[in-house]
Amino acid sequence: MSASRRRTVIVSVAALGVAFLLVLAATTEPSGVVADMRTGSPTEQTQPDAEQLADSGERADEAPPKSNRVNDIGEWLHELLWFTVLVLGLCVTAAALRALALRLTRELPEKQLVLDLEPLPDVAAGREALRRDLEKYDAALAGFDVRNAIVACWVLLEETAAQVGVTRRPAETSTEFVVRFLHTLDVDPRPVAALSALYQEARFSTHDLPGDSRARAELALRAIDADLDRSAAT
Repeated sequence: MSASRRRTVIVSVAALGVAFLLVLAATTEPSGVVADMRTGSPTEQTQPDAEQLADSGERADEAPPKSNRVNDIGEWLHELLWFTVLVLGLCVTAAALRALALRLTRELPEKQLVLDLEPLPDVAAGREALRRDLEKYDAALAGFDVRNAIVACWVLLEETAAQVGVTRRPAETSTEFVVRFLHTLDVDPRPVAALSALYQEARFSTHDLPGDSRARAELALRAIDADLDRSAAT
């Protein structure tokens, strides 16, 4: 927390404390000791006798009614004073809270609307790139080692996808990237699945590949090319 924010929090807490004390003081009646301190030192209370009671009654009867009105006005002014202090305390507290809210709002970082936009691939350009690079795929599949040949063919498909503007996602594997690219071209998913399965077996398995792996990869590649031609004719 910065120094300015700490100062704002301290001022706000202090204002709340002052407001609480004001409310407490306004809602609490003064005790007898305080009342005595206003008129003098506290005096001991003794049991009045009959003469004192009679004397007090006579003085009360002799007191003019005007003193009652003065006392009423004094009490009313006293209550008005405490009400004014209470309102001022609440205003100060509200102003402190508003200043704190504004300070925190200004210090918050601005929210930026970030959209994960991905450019749409050009389907026509992707189809044309696949047909154009078909000879490269065939040459890669004709390599001496079947495992390396299938992996090399799949790597060429990745390069073709990147050339036409398809972006690989951060958490996307090589298999998912090429399969997504081929699916955006609206080709038959069956040869795509067959070719991706052969790539995964060639890339990650440790056993010898079946003898027909190269032929099945070439068949899947031919099926994809034929589907591209049918879609172009349609």
